[in-house]
Amino acid sequence: MSCQACAHAVERAIRSVDGVRRAEVNFGSRTATIERDPELATGRAIRTSIERAGYGVPADAGEGARSLRADLDFAERAEVSDRRRGAREAALAVVLGVPAAVAVGLEEPGPWPLLLATPVVFVAGWRILTSGWRAARHLAPDMNTLVALGAVSAWLSAAAAPLAPEVFGHGVHAFRAAAMIVAFVLIGRWLEGRARARAGGAVRALLELAPPGARVFRAGRELEVPLAEVKRGNLVLVRPGERLPVDGTVLDGRSTLDESMLTGESFPVEVGPGDRVHAGTLNGLGALSVQAERIGADSAVGRIAEAVHMAQGSRAPVQRLADRISAVFVPLVLAVAVASAAGWLASGAGWSVALAHVVSVLVIACPCALGLATPTAVMVATGRGARDGALIRKAAAIETLARIDVLALDKTGTLTRGEPKVARIVPLDPEVPEDELLRLAAAAERGSEQPLAQAIRAPAEERGLAVPDADDFTAEPGRGVRATVEGRNVWIGSPKAAAEAELVGPTIQTAIDGVTARGETPVLIALDGRIAACLGVTDRLRETSPAAIEHLRALGIEPRILSGDHSAAVAAAAATLGVEEHEGQLTPEDKAARVDELRRAGRAVGMAGDGINDALALEAADVGIAMGGGADVAIEAADCALLRDDPVVLVELVKLARKTLRTVRQNLAWAFGYNLLALPVAAGALAPWTGWSIPPAWAAAAMSASSVLVVTNSLRLRWS
Repeated sequence: MSCQACAHAVERAIRSVDGVRRAEVNFGSRTATIERDPELATGRAIRTSIERAGYGVPADAGEGARSLRADLDFAERAEVSDRRRGAREAALAVVLGVPAAVAVGLEEPGPWPLLLATPVVFVAGWRILTSGWRAARHLAPDMNTLVALGAVSAWLSAAAAPLAPEVFGHGVHAFRAAAMIVAFVLIGRWLEGRARARAGGAVRALLELAPPGARVFRAGRELEVPLAEVKRGNLVLVRPGERLPVDGTVLDGRSTLDESMLTGESFPVEVGPGDRVHAGTLNGLGALSVQAERIGADSAVGRIAEAVHMAQGSRAPVQRLADRISAVFVPLVLAVAVASAAGWLASGAGWSVALAHVVSVLVIACPCALGLATPTAVMVATGRGARDGALIRKAAAIETLARIDVLALDKTGTLTRGEPKVARIVPLDPEVPEDELLRLAAAAERGSEQPLAQAIRAPAEERGLAVPDADDFTAEPGRGVRATVEGRNVWIGSPKAAAEAELVGPTIQTAIDGVTARGETPVLIALDGRIAACLGVTDRLRETSPAAIEHLRALGIEPRILSGDHSAAVAAAAATLGVEEHEGQLTPEDKAARVDELRRAGRAVGMAGDGINDALALEAADVGIAMGGGADVAIEAADCALLRDDPVVLVELVKLARKTLRTVRQNLAWAFGYNLLALPVAAGALAPWTGWSIPPAWAAAAMSASSVLVVTNSLRLRWS
């Protein structure tokens, strides 16, 4: 594809296949997203329709699972081949076009303008001519059609001038116009292709983080094998200075890992036995033995690359206006060209003058700038976000995130470190020894990987208590867990859930009040339906949380805390952070309801959280952001995910979204403004008063520069 009009042509080809319900083709990322009935709309049928329209797809597209790396390899080979061919065509156009322009200025040019301009138009510009004809034949004229019409019209008028000088005038100057039109367009496309390649390199960079092979220990031997041959459970050996090839758990060894390319975190992370590690991270000075758990596309870096690739292929709502205008743009340009010709002929200017303005109108129009305005900015932004530790899952999230004016934040794991600790134990049943209580509670929490569960297990582990197995484990998000341990019914949960079950009495409430007075979160433990203890749990605020709240306010965003934690603990954290609007003891349904209330009040709402109990609110918000250490279900429900548990990254994500939307608006403003001004000027609207008009060759240069400017402006997002 050479422009967004090509993407529309491919979309039409795909939609023409029976069984295709929806198709979106993104020119920037070279991807197609298709909803289809696989029995009717087979991969072969879709591929045939695309190829019939004159475009290419992988030979096995739609016939089974393909790896992202294979898709990128195909796209990269196609783009490299296209750029090389474009470079050869541009070089030929310049080498022959410049002498043609010089020859036109000679007193006796002879046949040289014809001999030099002809191969420029019909050899170097052959792809433009054939693509333009193909688009016109399918009743979908595009930019190639306009350029082809302009270049061929100029060449024909010059060639016909000796036969009808009274109509076409001297004519030889049109050879220069034809050659320079093609030359400027080809140079512009080559520059645009180089810039676009820089914009789309983020996914490839992510995939190349993981090495292609791994060193595994099998049958008592150390073997070097391709990454595709590594199996789940294999022991992978990582030497100092090597990148980890898989996600897994460290079984032996200690080292530091540089995770900056994966999470944006600049400081190395210390790891040892039992710690989870990820593919693509760079090992420090220690040797590690890692049990492989996720390999290749299933690894964290593989899933991030896939998400970025999908986001780059999605379409932002702001692009819809440009798409609607692009659909009627070329017919509008043709109408302007006809009107210009009619006006100049009516004024008595003659065919040569009228034709020059027609050619200028045809080649100065730039639908590509409209088509590139949004997708190139989205491509660069999603790549920049992934580099800085923020994963954007779809283009629409960028636009929505840029407009939020209120951000609801979970407390635990979002504003706090997510590392709760039991600060005190208040026994409430004298018949149950404290060690017995801790032993049974630890057993009930054995089936949970939540931070609170780990905090409850920690005292039993510190005391060296033997923790039995539990049966019938059940978790109720936002309320608690229950299990059967050694025949006893163990329940652990919040005071609110206990009150709903009518388990709280005056003595218990006194214990709860004593814990909350210290700013701790109360957690109740019940045995066989009777409250046996109240735990006071603390969780420190992240060091960066106060700065993040201040930055959000500076951006005009109102922060709110919506937490399932006890109201007293939430109030204490809110007071430290200076957050006025806060609410605690909320169930997952309550959180979602609060978010919905804000949306109904006309607010643009973002929600940031990390737990299972945040998933409903993340989906209810205009845009949901999951913290990187959160539960998988929360990350799946979110539109964005932070790869590092740092609320400052959340602020940077909002800033990136706003910069991206501003860049898109700049691109669209330029594309609309350029075409609105350029078309009437090229048609000669200023000539009657100023005598000034745009020669066809310079019109082509302006058109090419317009597309390059849009791509270059989007590239600024990589560094700004």
